[in-house]
Order: sequence, then C-alpha cells, then structure tokens
Amino acid sequence: MSENSIHITNRLSIFILQDGFSFLLTDSVSAPLIFEDFKLGSSQSTTELLKLLKTHITPNFFETHKIENLEVIYGNPQFSIVPQAYFKESHLPHYIKYSSKLIEGDDFSFDQMMSVQANTVYIPYVNINNYLFELFGSFKFTHLFSGLIEKAFKKSYSSNEYVKIHVSRQLIYFTAFRNQKLILTNAFSFETPEDFAYYILFTVEELNLNREEVIIEFTGSFLNTDENSALAILSTYLRHILFSNGHVSSEFHYKEGFQEHFNLL
Repeated sequence: MSENSIHITNRLSIFILQDGFSFLLTDSVSAPLIFEDFKLGSSQSTTELLKLLKTHITPNFFETHKIENLEVIYGNPQFSIVPQAYFKESHLPHYIKYSSKLIEGDDFSFDQMMSVQANTVYIPYVNINNYLFELFGSFKFTHLFSGLIEKAFKKSYSSNEYVKIHVSRQLIYFTAFRNQKLILTNAFSFETPEDFAYYILFTVEELNLNREEVIIEFTGSFLNTDENSALAILSTYLRHILFSNGHVSSEFHYKEGFQEHFNLL
C-alpha cells in the first residue's frame, strides 16, 4: 500500500467541566496519541472556558491531526435523570430548574438511555458547542452520566446491588442499581478524603444497600494505592470494592486527568 493511500481516521474527544477541560486524540484503534488537561483559575465562567479552549482547539489543530470524529462529554452538575414515562421534550428546563440556577440564554439537551428507560437532561455550553460546530460541523455531545449509567447497567447483572462511581478532580459521579433497576444518580463535590468516604458511605446507608454484598466499582482518578486514605476508610465498611480503569500502554497512563477522561470512552 502506498503512503498516499493510507486513510487516517483520528478521533478527538473533549471532556468539559465547569473549571476546565481535557482533550484526548486517539487513532482508529483507540490508541492515545495526544492528551492534555487544562484548568481555569479563580474565574470559572463559560466565557473564560471558551477562551481557554480556543487557545488549544483551533482550525489548524483539526487540519494537522486529520480529525474525522469529534465527541464532547459534559461533566457539569446541571443535570437531571427523568424516567421515560414522565418525559416531555418540551419541558426540558422544568426538569433542571429546581436543582440548578438557570440563566437567560441557557441551552438544554437530553440523552436517551434505552437500557434504563430514562433520559439525562442537562445544560450543554452553547458557546462552546457553537464554536466547535464552526470548526468541525456536526458532532456528538452527551452528558457524562449517560455513558456511565449505560455501562453500569450492563455491569449491574453481576450483583443484586451494584454501584458505579467515576471520580474526576473534586467530583464523585455516583450511580446505583438494585436488581438491575436504577435507584440513584447523583454528583458530589469533595475536598478531603474524609469528605469522599462520608458521601459514599452515607449514600450507601440511605439507599439501604447491604455493605457486605453491594459491589462498589470505581473508575477515574480514584486508585487502588496504599496512599489512598479514602480507600482505607471505605475498606473498613465495604467488603466488595473494585477498580476497573482500562489499561493502556501509553505515556499518558499516569498523567493527571488521563484516567478520568480515557475511562469515559
């Protein structure tokens, strides 16, 4: 095969939080090529977030890396899980207004989750979506919880009680199943290991999950190490704690933010 006949199909995924973003470029077999993680300073607005993104995601970036697929994952806490039986697309703002502060100009979107017969309703950042559309054209964007819940549903058949937790920076994304039925989805912010352990143990208690039987599975930046003091606390009270980050031979494997991003794909 001649060099000119090789068709490169790189994929770009962008993970967007309130205080920054990361991007991961992978090739056609999902091998990581480039990973970068960026954080905002004290000013955390969508305007500042767009400015930060524009300095790194440029027209030249798309052309140089021959990107053919773009996916954006939102991890912001402005979301709600709505059962299909109660869902109306015309009512999107009403599903979020009691749990999030809405401002004029907010856009609303939803992801269907057929496995659990529910929808994730959330606020994507319209300024960022518009910018990326101008650069690339149509692209897929979803909320983090949509993918997390779909993955957790498949794993929930392994136990009558199953919890999947994804950890990113100072956020815990928590979803719980009982008998393959979704019973809770929530996001918690934490500052200390004690905070982290408290939120998980309190939620397990409130859901009346059996601490001897429930499977707690982690992905993201919560790692199985001797230095993890939150894990030491949790291990005292929970019998079945699993870690399921994907393993990849990559220079980025231990880079801050990589596990949080890679394990969402």
